Amino acid sequence: MTLEKPSPLLTEQALQWLVDLHSGSPEAPTWDAYLLWCETSPEHQRAAHAAERLWESLGSALERPPGSSRRLLQLGLVVALSLAGGLSWQAEQHGWMADQVTGLGEHRRVTLDDGSHLELAPRTRVDIDMQGGRRVLHLYTGELFVQVAPDTQRPFEVRAGRGSLRALGTGFDVRREGEQVRMVVTEHTVRVTLDGDPQTTDVEAGQAVQYGPDGHARTQPVDVGTATAWRRDKLVFNRQPLGEVLEQLGRYHRGVIWVRDNSLRDLPVTGIIATDDTDAQLKLLQRTLPLRVRLLPWLTVIERDDSPRQ
Repeated sequence: MTLEKPSPLLTEQALQWLVDLHSGSPEAPTWDAYLLWCETSPEHQRAAHAAERLWESLGSALERPPGSSRRLLQLGLVVALSLAGGLSWQAEQHGWMADQVTGLGEHRRVTLDDGSHLELAPRTRVDIDMQGGRRVLHLYTGELFVQVAPDTQRPFEVRAGRGSLRALGTGFDVRREGEQVRMVVTEHTVRVTLDGDPQTTDVEAGQAVQYGPDGHARTQPVDVGTATAWRRDKLVFNRQPLGEVLEQLGRYHRGVIWVRDNSLRDLPVTGIIATDDTDAQLKLLQRTLPLRVRLLPWLTVIERDDSPRQ
């Protein structure tokens, strides 16, 4: 009998679960959630098995908590009750069925009904509401740039996280990662309003603002060309932590990027990275940083390497 091969896409998702579970982050998912995902279908189980074997082949033990297997049966009993409502809520909150969804490495341009021009970075999900007197984009994740068509009767807004960004001019860029949002204005002014906060902040061209669940920082000057380099298929970094660099590069890179030593994430990175060959760009990091990059099927491993650089 020939065993079915695991799905590459599901194996990549399983590896991402394992990376997140071992990250030590307070926002990491739980093992119970992972086990529940594994039980979604036989295909998920095969993918999880393949991912776990690859993980252990790298010399890393699975830090599965005691009793997790026993809890799996209990979790399975509530799947039927939670699946319909839970998946529906997740789909709505995360925009899984959004109007525009871009894939890995995809750069999409869209002309909206009002004549505004929208650019979407890879792995972006956004809903578009142009009904009646409304012009509203709901950004769930990823990054977009919008060139707004003038219409004094219908304000143009982008909803991202806990904030609303209203265009008082024409051009701005918005990136959302989880509940963290960064907005860069390229032309004129954008007004930022946070939920539950009566105060507003006007951000001028050449300025940026960031906000999250706890509020937003003051506006600060920014190099617009650097901040929007993704529109030219490049990423530009100036002493940014390696962890942030890898997060952005991950939108273009097939497979999961795993940093075995979390202290490496703080290393500063400066340079211009082309997004059309991420394997080569990752390898280039070895020339200047104390690390080694191993490219495996579905998984890229970044490890500490303190040997002299050539």
